Amino acid sequence: MEYASETAPDGARLGIQRVALDSLHLDPANARAHDDVNLASIRASLERFGQAEPLVVQAKTGRVIAGNGRLAVMKQLDHDACDVVKLDVDDLEATALGIALNRTAELAEWDQPVLAQLLKELRTGGELDGLGFEESDVDALLAELEAQAKGEVEDPGPCGPNAQTTPIPGWGSP
Repeated sequence: MEYASETAPDGARLGIQRVALDSLHLDPANARAHDDVNLASIRASLERFGQAEPLVVQAKTGRVIAGNGRLAVMKQLDHDACDVVKLDVDDLEATALGIALNRTAELAEWDQPVLAQLLKELRTGGELDGLGFEESDVDALLAELEAQAKGEVEDPGPCGPNAQTTPIPGWGSP
């Protein structure tokens, strides 16, 4: 059953379908590990928000290209179905896409001051559940930004104000 669709940049139509979980398979070659902390965060997010984005699946095999952690948690929660986008790609392309989707997300950075402000507002409203951030994470982020604003640096590294250099023989004068 198709719920929604949109046109991809290459003109292909992407359709979201509802499928049985038992028709899907975790990618045995998934290079992205999901530790207990990550799985707990995924679980909390699914419990709070439900499935907010579809899994990306290889059409011919049911192999999950993106969303292996979500699928594992949905199975733990005894879901019987989920939303997916099926792509007609071969095994090599599925592997490449899985890596690309994970890597591009990994390369993104938080705008720390904006994130801190948003988390502070959400915490004030009691809305941190399901975000993957604990109270201690918010406290640490706020403390870090406050220290940066004051010009304090926790670890100035080897070029800090009290750094001492050790000459290496044959590498110029001390």
